[in-house]
Amino acid sequence: MNRALLSGLSGTLAFQSYIDVLSNNIANANTVGYKEGRLTFLDAFYQTLSGGAAGTPGGLGGMNPSQVGSGTRVGQIQMMTTQGSMSNTGAALDAAIEGQGMFVLGNGGDGRFYSRDGSFVLDDTHVLVAGGSGLRVLGWMAQDGVVTATGDPAEMSFPIGQVQPGVATETVTMGGNLDAALETGATRTATISVYDSLGLSHEVSATFTKTATANQWTVEAECEGSTAGGTITFSSADGSVASGGTLALSAAVTSGASTPLGLTLDLSSVTQLTQTGSNVRALGQDGTPSSTLSAVSILDGGDIQGEYSDGHVAVLGRVAVANFANVAGLVHVGSNLYQEGAASGQIDIGSAGTSGRGQVRSRQLEMSNVDLTKCFVEVMMAQRGFQASTRVISAANRMLDDVMQLNIG
Repeated sequence: MNRALLSGLSGTLAFQSYIDVLSNNIANANTVGYKEGRLTFLDAFYQTLSGGAAGTPGGLGGMNPSQVGSGTRVGQIQMMTTQGSMSNTGAALDAAIEGQGMFVLGNGGDGRFYSRDGSFVLDDTHVLVAGGSGLRVLGWMAQDGVVTATGDPAEMSFPIGQVQPGVATETVTMGGNLDAALETGATRTATISVYDSLGLSHEVSATFTKTATANQWTVEAECEGSTAGGTITFSSADGSVASGGTLALSAAVTSGASTPLGLTLDLSSVTQLTQTGSNVRALGQDGTPSSTLSAVSILDGGDIQGEYSDGHVAVLGRVAVANFANVAGLVHVGSNLYQEGAASGQIDIGSAGTSGRGQVRSRQLEMSNVDLTKCFVEVMMAQRGFQASTRVISAANRMLDDVMQLNIG
């Protein structure tokens, strides 16, 4: 009867833990990035009443062992790493991981934390942080728009409102068509604004003049009194540029910027075809004016893009994603955070979408993977198991009462 009491007690304790786990799952049904827990049971120690025996030829047959169990116990509480549903928030700095991996967070020192919660914000110092904990989001900053995702990730800062220096124009790309049917001496002109090293704007014009030589035009580029000339020849077969596809212009500027401003006009996209009303035009240039960083956003794939006051955009950084040999071995520390544990195994940090790491989805958050319907069914099962275990204790107690009331005399 003592064994029955202990078995009933073990059942009530185990089912209480089961209800605790289910209650925690239900409470976190709307927690961003939460992974539900699953409790498993193990049977407890067995007492052997009689050992088994093998049968003997011509003698007695074999006998199975007789054992009585001591109830049950909690085996493990496992983190279920199935994908949660995606919620489209529209927030520029929200991000979710589709697949394996976790965002990497730091506390400014050697401490590292990991999370599926991608609700990020910029703090008062313009550092990208996790909104719920204030931990710094780790990644790699870009150099000239290029991210090299090697080495240890570090905190990332994006100074909104800070003036960014301009970038001097080096290449101007020309395109469009020069009508092959035009008479000798006909001209077409294209203009475009370019920028010096201080981000100041200068006007460049390119004038194309048809010569008496078939398929040949002269080109004169001019910028604030500085000129350069050349000849461009087109193929008679398809009207594409056959020679003279580039023109160098050295423009003396007096704005205080570096001078001369060296420009290369790329004419390789210009064609000469019979097309009435066609015109040559400037397609673009690679310089930028002075501007201020006005907003940042996380893109699909994990790159962080900056938007500037002049309308241009540039890649400024990339968030790091960590993968583990055994993600279920991580240790919960609260606030949607995990830390490495003895069972989590080797960590692999890199860019999203590489080496088995999941893909980052922008303007979305991963919701909890808790199935409420399933949880409520399991709560009822756990409640019935708890009640059954307490009735075992009650029955064993009544049996003890009966024994105590025996009148042996």
